[in-house]
Amino acid sequence: MKQINLTGKLSLLVTSGIILSVGALGVYFDSFLKDTFLEDANKRMRYGFQHLASDLASVSQELQEGISFVRTDEQFLASIDLINNYQDKNDYNAALLDEEKKIIAEQLLSRVKLSLNHHIVLYDKNEDLVAFVEDQGDKYHLDFVSYEKGKRILYRREKKKTLDEKQSDENRKLYVKLPFPKKLPVDFHHQSYYAYASAEEGVITHHIRNGQILVTSHLSIFDTSGERVLMHIEMSHLFDDEYFKDLSGDLDLIIRYRADQENTADAHPLSEINTIKNLNIIHGERAYFSTARITTFDGDFFYYVALNKENLLVTLAKNRRQFLILIVIVVVLVLVLLRLVFSRTLIAPLELLMEQIRKIEKQDYSQSVPVKTDDELETISRNINKLAVAVREREDALLQSQKTLEHLSHHDPLTDLPNRRLFMSRLEQAMQRNENRGTGLAVFFLDLDEFKQVNDALGHDVGDQLLVEVSLRLAETIRSSDILARIGGDEFNILMEDIDNIRDVGVTAEKLLADFKVPFTCAGHELSTTVSIGIALYPDDGTDTVTLIKHADMAMYQSKENGRDDYSFFSAELAAHVKTRIDRINALKKALCNFEEFHLLYQPKICLRTGRVESMEALVRWQSTSLGFMRPDQFIPLAEETNLIIPLGEWIINQAFRDFILFQQSGSPAQKICVNVSGVQLMNSDIFSTVQQAIDRTGIRPEQIELEITESCIATDKKKVLQTLQRLRTMNLDLAIDDFGTGYSSMSYLQQLPVTRLKIDKSFIDNLPDSEESCAVVQAIIALARTFHLHITAEGVETAEQVNFLRKAGCDEIQGYFYAKPLSGEEFLTFSSAFTAEDLS
Repeated sequence: MKQINLTGKLSLLVTSGIILSVGALGVYFDSFLKDTFLEDANKRMRYGFQHLASDLASVSQELQEGISFVRTDEQFLASIDLINNYQDKNDYNAALLDEEKKIIAEQLLSRVKLSLNHHIVLYDKNEDLVAFVEDQGDKYHLDFVSYEKGKRILYRREKKKTLDEKQSDENRKLYVKLPFPKKLPVDFHHQSYYAYASAEEGVITHHIRNGQILVTSHLSIFDTSGERVLMHIEMSHLFDDEYFKDLSGDLDLIIRYRADQENTADAHPLSEINTIKNLNIIHGERAYFSTARITTFDGDFFYYVALNKENLLVTLAKNRRQFLILIVIVVVLVLVLLRLVFSRTLIAPLELLMEQIRKIEKQDYSQSVPVKTDDELETISRNINKLAVAVREREDALLQSQKTLEHLSHHDPLTDLPNRRLFMSRLEQAMQRNENRGTGLAVFFLDLDEFKQVNDALGHDVGDQLLVEVSLRLAETIRSSDILARIGGDEFNILMEDIDNIRDVGVTAEKLLADFKVPFTCAGHELSTTVSIGIALYPDDGTDTVTLIKHADMAMYQSKENGRDDYSFFSAELAAHVKTRIDRINALKKALCNFEEFHLLYQPKICLRTGRVESMEALVRWQSTSLGFMRPDQFIPLAEETNLIIPLGEWIINQAFRDFILFQQSGSPAQKICVNVSGVQLMNSDIFSTVQQAIDRTGIRPEQIELEITESCIATDKKKVLQTLQRLRTMNLDLAIDDFGTGYSSMSYLQQLPVTRLKIDKSFIDNLPDSEESCAVVQAIIALARTFHLHITAEGVETAEQVNFLRKAGCDEIQGYFYAKPLSGEEFLTFSSAFTAEDLS
């Protein structure tokens, strides 16, 4: 028997094509209606624009005709001639001229009333305002300009539109004298928007006034020679909201002017609307829109025409309902037919397949008897049995994976210790238990000292192995009931419960410190490290997990400040200290936004051979607006710890170089500027680029620069420091080791350093020449410098005896309070210019 596959059976679904055909027909008819309505909208909206353009042209013609009377009105010409010839602003004949201007105002009023326009304005031969009439809605304003002692005065009469002519004549003399306003509705001085020659025949201009279009007709009258202007007259018509309301009602369109320029990029020029067949129409949700523009002296002015789509939407809705009814009827007939056909060939087998699937849903993965249909349904049934087996195997693997993920989410992957999340949970539970037991608990915060150096020097693999060894040793030291967790990096937390005596906490801390006395062996390296510990007690130091851990962290930083390898308990004093530290850091960050709170002082450095000021050291000072004056030892260490020394150091270098160039230009004998560079700048910034950019920016020569570094920063990463210093030395600038004798510089390493100067620390100078030990150290340093061909500077020189000893010992240069404290720029210039060899002794 030939197999009938499922594809053949499902071919009966071709009836669905009928539905698609009917639906496609509906879409086509829908589109046809839209196109028809759009074409009609284009015609009607185009007619609306044409009507508007026609009204503009008609009004322009009326305006020109409205003021053309002045060419032939001899009385009007005589009046303006009288004003042109006899008006003297400083010796003004009000009796003569004001009466003449009232007559002119009345004539202007008659023209405005006759033409139904907005206002008319008259200017004399000097292009100054004579009189104007303005339509105020229910009344007219008749205004003319008069003068008293050379000052302008405005006279105004209001004329109600409801008054008859007799009443108007009686009120003709009722002009009110007004102070001349700062702003008139018209220009006092005639504004020329055209060439005067063209205005003799009349000119039309367009303007924007209060968001509405103003059409103005201009006419200039010349003398018989045609060269001298006798007067200018202007009449304007305002297309206001009432006009657009009436026009919209007449055309059954929405015609408005636009207050914004949204969707005006494709606006049609209104003057070309008759030549445009198809408008740029915007399809809105409820209406069609199109925009036209008219160019004015105030910029483009936009009109839009809108046509409501209500009729279209109603027609479309009716059409769609009809097609929807048709589709429903077809679908019902097809479904009935398919039901009859599929009831035997598909529904029964599918029910058996669904039963197999429901078994899997209930997590019953036992094998079912396959469907017998000799087609794809039978293949599916067999595959569902295979799926049941695969699902069972995958669920088993998933359960194991969830257990693994659950462990990883609560444990550190490196040390397999509880992580921060699990520690916080255990701490929360311990605090709840503590309330019932009445015993105390402590949170330890441990941070390895100098762990970064291990990573930098030996690599992260060795650093990770050290963390594992540390975790194993700590776990052996604490009680089995205590909880040890690694919360990140080189930081660990310990939870110690059931504390009866606080001394037990101190004993545990001592044991933890003792753990680090024995070196750790990692990848063949024997590593000695220490740990700083902070301790917070519950409930004295906090009643929630976050506060306890934060206070333990604060206490740990106190141990760091105490010199590391120590433990500290949290206290209120410590919190105050931390707050002070945070306040200083925040103030420092704020000050670094514009550097206005910082300034530089300069301490002269005296050459013992020449007796002259040959260089100076730049020293930064901070006058904080919030904290007051801050000593360098109060903010420099903080700046180094937070890397804020990098932007501060860059500012110091640039400012010092700029000041040095100014000192040179002012005649200072100093030939070199010395700037301190922090180890953080050498290790964590591109100091080479910073110095090079400062040189390029200020024009200072490299040989005029000496950078000072401390011995302590050399020991941080000798290889990197050496590479950085060698690169700086290639720039031909000098390098000095500051506070020499207090750090870690060995004689062999000193040979490798590309330095040019040693600075003897003040601690060795203080006891000269009375201390034999200090004398011996200073002489040894000077001898060492001579051996390596280095210059010597002595810091902190304060007595004449010290100066004499250093001169005899062969010291090159001295600086200190004996000659001068750090000075401002002006003080340094005065000191260095006046200092002579006689002052040296």
